[in-house]
Amino acid sequence: MAKRTRKPVAVFEHGTRIYAPVDGERRHRIVARDAATGERLFIAAGSEHAARLRAREIEERLEAAASIREPDRWSRTVEDLARRYVDDHLTTKSNRYREKHQYLLRAWILPTIGTRPVIEWNSAESDRVLASVRKAGRSDALVQDVGSAMRALVTYARRLRWLTARDDDPMWLVSYSTKSTRQGETATFIPRSTLPTDDHCAALFAAMAEQGNERWALAMRLVHRSGLRWGELTGLEPGDIEFEPNRIVHVRRAVEQTSAGPPTLKTPKNGRTRTTIFPKSLADDLAQLVDAVHAEHGQTGLLFPNRRGGIARRSSFQQVWIKAADAAGWPMTALLRRTAGYGQHDKGWRWTGSAKWTVHDLRHVAACWMLFDLGLDPAIVAEKLGHADPAFTVKRYVGVRGNPDERATALTDEW
Repeated sequence: MAKRTRKPVAVFEHGTRIYAPVDGERRHRIVARDAATGERLFIAAGSEHAARLRAREIEERLEAAASIREPDRWSRTVEDLARRYVDDHLTTKSNRYREKHQYLLRAWILPTIGTRPVIEWNSAESDRVLASVRKAGRSDALVQDVGSAMRALVTYARRLRWLTARDDDPMWLVSYSTKSTRQGETATFIPRSTLPTDDHCAALFAAMAEQGNERWALAMRLVHRSGLRWGELTGLEPGDIEFEPNRIVHVRRAVEQTSAGPPTLKTPKNGRTRTTIFPKSLADDLAQLVDAVHAEHGQTGLLFPNRRGGIARRSSFQQVWIKAADAAGWPMTALLRRTAGYGQHDKGWRWTGSAKWTVHDLRHVAACWMLFDLGLDPAIVAEKLGHADPAFTVKRYVGVRGNPDERATALTDEW
């Protein structure tokens, strides 16, 4: 297939584009959309002049169709756009992605600009939305998520022709992602010094076991060294753990949890199955658990289920986590409190509070253990963690530590 240049020689108001012939081709190509069906059209023309004439004919039909279908562009608000975006576009996405964008729209975007006509939406108002997130003291990650959601809305508005080439871009020069000024200093960089130490983790695991949650203590020990995500951990079955010839966890599925319904099983993040590792110190305890689950439930039993044997919810496990974190002496960002819940005795109480570190931080601990203690190549660590690109792994965990000149000089002493 002939390679074409990315940039067209002409772009028209309703999106019709003309591409020049390349690599020995003789004809120009017109790319447009059918005015009646909206389907993409590919039309060849013998010269640029002929292509421009045909493109203008297509544009006239598109303009007439737009005038018939949409007589009043001023009546369409950002809230109307968001409703179309959720009902039409987000239905093709995962439940988790859809709920995330619905939250961003409901909590941050629509309260500020929901009543504005789409064609009056401007970059100053987009900046005002982001400023409200920052003023609330929320993280840079949330600012970036809100900005990305607004950018997606703009893209969808152009796809619907609610915004045309003549309209200003509401996200023009709007900055919503933190850029690094030096290597290792990025919005996603996680210094090892900010994570729980092995002593912190050992105290947590011991507290869980002492509180009667031995299986969850083993689960957290596994995350602490394998780097499993929560959904991958709670989807594990006996056949996913391999002890010979290598100690391997097969990540074949993950649990997707939403507020709309019960947890369901899906493929892992990025649609990629993989394997990860665990140390010899976990082998005996894991083998006992695998044998017990297999004997009772067969190969499809869950290794780390809820009390009824079903898929465990993160919100329910949070009760186990915060109680153990408090008992282990972890820093708490919200004090542990006991409030009335359901039933009787201790089971009738619900615990609230939050610890400085979360379950996902154990995944970061595992990544640093693989990189710095085991000395694995970043490409191997990326594969074990399920990252699509080793560069992401390096960007996330590798930064300048200590005195770089001193370290580099010490390594060259024997050369």
